[in-house]
Amino acid sequence: MIIQIVLLGFIALVTAARFEPDLPTIKLPWGVWQAKVYEEDDQIYIFRNVRFGALPERFGRSSFPEEKSDAIQNIAQDISCIQLNTNGIEDPPGGNNPVGSPGNDAVLETEDCLFLDIYVPVSAFEPDTDLLPVVVWINGGAYAFGSKNPSGPIASGRSILDTSKYQTIFIQGNYRLGAFGWLAGDYMQKVGQPNAGLYDQALLLEWVQKYVNLVKGDKTRVSAWGESAGAGSVLHHLIREDGTKDPLFKTFAIQSPAFQWAWNNSPGGTLDAVYKNYSDFAGCGSEFDIECLRSASVEKLRSANQKIFRSFNLTGLFPVGPAVDGNWVKSIPAVAFSQGKFWNGIDSAIISHCTNESYGFTPKVSNESQFDQFLENFLPGSDLEPLRDAIKKRYNCPETYAGDFYACLQDIVRDASFTCNTRDLYESYPQVSYMMEYSFPLKSFAFHATDLYPLFTNNAGELFTILNSTMNSTIGEMLALMYSEALYLPGIPQVYKNYFTSFALTGNPNQGLTNPEHWWVVANGTDDLLSNVMRVSLFEGTFTNSTDDQNSKSSCSFWAEIAKKLSEGPENNVGMTVQSQSLRGSSEL
Repeated sequence: MIIQIVLLGFIALVTAARFEPDLPTIKLPWGVWQAKVYEEDDQIYIFRNVRFGALPERFGRSSFPEEKSDAIQNIAQDISCIQLNTNGIEDPPGGNNPVGSPGNDAVLETEDCLFLDIYVPVSAFEPDTDLLPVVVWINGGAYAFGSKNPSGPIASGRSILDTSKYQTIFIQGNYRLGAFGWLAGDYMQKVGQPNAGLYDQALLLEWVQKYVNLVKGDKTRVSAWGESAGAGSVLHHLIREDGTKDPLFKTFAIQSPAFQWAWNNSPGGTLDAVYKNYSDFAGCGSEFDIECLRSASVEKLRSANQKIFRSFNLTGLFPVGPAVDGNWVKSIPAVAFSQGKFWNGIDSAIISHCTNESYGFTPKVSNESQFDQFLENFLPGSDLEPLRDAIKKRYNCPETYAGDFYACLQDIVRDASFTCNTRDLYESYPQVSYMMEYSFPLKSFAFHATDLYPLFTNNAGELFTILNSTMNSTIGEMLALMYSEALYLPGIPQVYKNYFTSFALTGNPNQGLTNPEHWWVVANGTDDLLSNVMRVSLFEGTFTNSTDDQNSKSSCSFWAEIAKKLSEGPENNVGMTVQSQSLRGSSEL
């Protein structure tokens, strides 16, 4: 019955298409899609709502459609997977109004959501045109929201194609979110597909290999890009099955790779407990009964998804996301990278982070008791007390932070969930990694996801519109104007986009740049702090080679050791040799 309802709703979207012979088409085994001229730029074609996956079994693995069709598909309404409504959550992931959060009522949210959009230069379809490099964008959104449908200019392919002089193809596709895509644990390993969202992304990348030639794309020059959860997803493709599985891309460019550790997939462990809580919220009781969830109404499952996130509200933790599953994710990624269990066939990488990542992700603790409660929630139980003690000794909040437990916790969240991911990636690909520290306008104001602004906006007016829409006051309007002008007047977005599009075209961010002051070199990791890191700032020179104090080798080795202890089991959670930090990372006011 559920499938019938979904199909009926979907059929209503597929109208008898008007074939326009002057516009190119792509023919897949399951249908034909015709391009449209992109409304914002007549030098770009967009193939919108191209199906790459069948309606997946609920909580199961995705696959290509099996049905055959020669019919033109004209799906007018944008489609996304079911998302967390952040408006219904107090202090949601990333704070209020996170970049890319859902809010477009015109988008259809459905379980039948495995569709992609393709941005292709019009010139690509001229005779004797060479195949073009391909950027595959994996959207962020805390593994809970986000889609292929751009939020204004953010995550649209327009800026990338324009900056590349229309020599690049840009593709993005949906993947399942929240409990629909990320339920995990021992029970799910037996009856469903843990990390289903990763498998959706892998299917998208497989689609690119099979069919991107139909839009003049070069399957041998695929670059995976992403921000936040999208970047964290790209990271997980590199450690798939201990790095033995080809991720189907040669280069990657990621901004703020983010995820929280989810490792306890033992029977009755933490991941099973999340499943049982979700099941209870969905009306199936706190039992292991996947068939009940599969037969429940989508409204009940959507409501349960809201409730499971609300139950974690104000803890600083998330109920679902990439998790150890014994197959794709065999260990916490920090362990896999430290043991050399990652894909070796990467030609080059851009790895970036913002300098105030954890603002919006750190609970507002004000004293030691609340700080301890966070650690107890993160590493629960008496068996993990030695690890909690090691963290407390390492960060030494009373002395190093003068008792400011919120500032102390911000650095813990930053290191564990954001910046040490960048160090792990650098250490895995040290000869080919271009590292960036995004500090615009100052370190303390370079919040998570603000580095999307110079990559995707096309002018200061667009950026002002985005910022002003979230502020709703005269002072906010003035700040939005000042920020937009401060970013655009020095020409930061143009140089920033030049780096990324040069990287897409050649694997080298400097290709085609003429100003030696802006030469971006591979980072140097011989010391504790990475050097030759490209810093983007307002007052210290817009683009400068610098030293990064937020992903030190010593701090990230400490977190890798914590991860190893967790992977080994509670009997090994003792005997850690820990030195407290003598200095905090510097910050600007």
